[in-house]
Amino acid sequence: MSYKLLSALRLNDHYARICVRVTRKWEYRGPADDGPVLHADLVLADHEGNSMYAEIPQELLADYNDHIQESHIYEIRRFRVANAKSFYNAVDARFMIYFTIHTQIVNPTNPPTTYPRYTYSLTSFEQLPMVVGNVQKFVDVLGIIVEINGVEMVQPPNGHAPTPTKKLILRDASGLETPLTLWGQRAEQFSINGVYNNDDPRPVIVLFVGCLMKTFQGQDYLSGSSACKWYFNPDIPDVPEAEELYNRYGDERIEIRHGAPAPAPVVQPQPPVQQETRYLQDLLAIDPYEFPQNGCRCTVTIARLVPHVSWWFPSCVRCGTSCTPDSDGYACRSCGSKNYRHKYKLLFVASDGTGEAEMICFGQLAQRIIGKPVQQVLRTVRRNEDFPPDIAGIVSHKYTFVLTITNQSFYTRNRSFMVNSIVASYGRQRAIPQIETGSSSHQLSHPTSSAPSASAKNSTSSSSRRAPQPTMRHYTPPRSPATTQIPAQDAPPLDAVDTPITYSARKRLNCDTTEIEEESDDGNPKRARPAKMKGATNTSENQSSTRKRLTYDVTEPDEESDGENKKITGLAKMKGIAETSEDQSANELARKRPSPEHTKTSSQKSIECKAPRSQKNK
Repeated sequence: MSYKLLSALRLNDHYARICVRVTRKWEYRGPADDGPVLHADLVLADHEGNSMYAEIPQELLADYNDHIQESHIYEIRRFRVANAKSFYNAVDARFMIYFTIHTQIVNPTNPPTTYPRYTYSLTSFEQLPMVVGNVQKFVDVLGIIVEINGVEMVQPPNGHAPTPTKKLILRDASGLETPLTLWGQRAEQFSINGVYNNDDPRPVIVLFVGCLMKTFQGQDYLSGSSACKWYFNPDIPDVPEAEELYNRYGDERIEIRHGAPAPAPVVQPQPPVQQETRYLQDLLAIDPYEFPQNGCRCTVTIARLVPHVSWWFPSCVRCGTSCTPDSDGYACRSCGSKNYRHKYKLLFVASDGTGEAEMICFGQLAQRIIGKPVQQVLRTVRRNEDFPPDIAGIVSHKYTFVLTITNQSFYTRNRSFMVNSIVASYGRQRAIPQIETGSSSHQLSHPTSSAPSASAKNSTSSSSRRAPQPTMRHYTPPRSPATTQIPAQDAPPLDAVDTPITYSARKRLNCDTTEIEEESDDGNPKRARPAKMKGATNTSENQSSTRKRLTYDVTEPDEESDGENKKITGLAKMKGIAETSEDQSANELARKRPSPEHTKTSSQKSIECKAPRSQKNK
């Protein structure tokens, strides 16, 4: 049976079969290496030495994790080929393999015997400073052990629980030494028992794979966590670095120093720092030189992002400062390093209803607000947008921050604040707190320059106390005002239009409620039945003089003339028939008409709708 080489795999290669050896296997349990297994990781190698990374997702661990052992050879099919990860790659490969619910694993019959035992890509000790902070690929090194310290509990800087560590010192063939620190379970598992004899000290050559180069307090060191593996005295004679080590230290007696772990410093318990809770208006009034050094708590809502400001920056992996563009990328002016990683730099305007101000946050704090790593958001950037959707989506979210004053506030009128920590998150709000027009809000140039008095810091005077904020209108406005009153004398009459009496040509009037009234020849109105349809047509020949009219449901205030009260019906919603008082004469109607040509007879109403006439008797 023919198998496909790992180097020949491509995306959507659903029917490929591979026969590989598992050269490495580890379980990822989170940054502190103390949680549940999140996924199992494998490094596979075919019989020609090609290697590829593979991953078993958490939901499939029960199906495959116990059936795959390190150093065993398997035939694998029905897997998914995907693009390799952008970070923490164990090997140099363009693609990777994901196990799926359809993946099948069997033991092959008569597999080739040329599978490599180790998979590595060595980095010399001289090149290690150039990869400090680089998380795109793990580092593999080869050296001899010259010192081993005991297990020591260390509090990691990311705030996790104390974790065990073990420190080693490695030496290469040229005599360069570099420290290596193992973390978590790797620190407890590492031991040289069985490979080193104190009575006959011989050099112990070790191959470390899956490490990262980091820096702490100005010292570079190798770090080994869950992905780290080691092999004592590996059989790799074709590697020049290994040949140099064997030739250089093969016959020497090298004693390994066993250092005791440093005693844990006695830390006196300190009471938790309590920050004072203030409104944003009060923070804007504090002089920068009198701002509390431990910060103040303030609950605000992100109102908008500051435009034309980049939301990320290249950060030096060695010193953390911002890098500047260089001929071949970015370089740090402080330490000269060219190793950098992208970090968040969020600049936004926040409001709490009493004021608004610019705020800035970096790195992990910004990632907590956005909810995604910066590398993932960078892949979604489009050229025609100022901010990606993930960045723009933080507007209207409410938080309680611990704020400190920025350095820029010490020499400018602007007041801006640094977000030191996030105390609470309240999610997206339905409305952003608005500031009353003309209030003393922060308009990016706060005029206060002198230090306020003690009473001014704690409370504001009654004269400067803010009025209640107006109700925020974030709903759809009504379609039209509730009632519109139009005097009848200002509304031009609508002439009646004859309509042919045919079924297809019936005039339909879109009225809410239609009533039809008939007026007799003597001028006295009489109520007829309600119309069954919106709009009606009079087809009776004996009612040729009868007019169909529609009136509107808005009544003007009564007007007094010659001691008599008259009701004039205005134009609004169509609901009935316009009526006038029986004692209103034709002369009074003519006097109230705006022009003679609009004058109607006494039997007509002041306001008419275009309703069909009855066909006259011929």
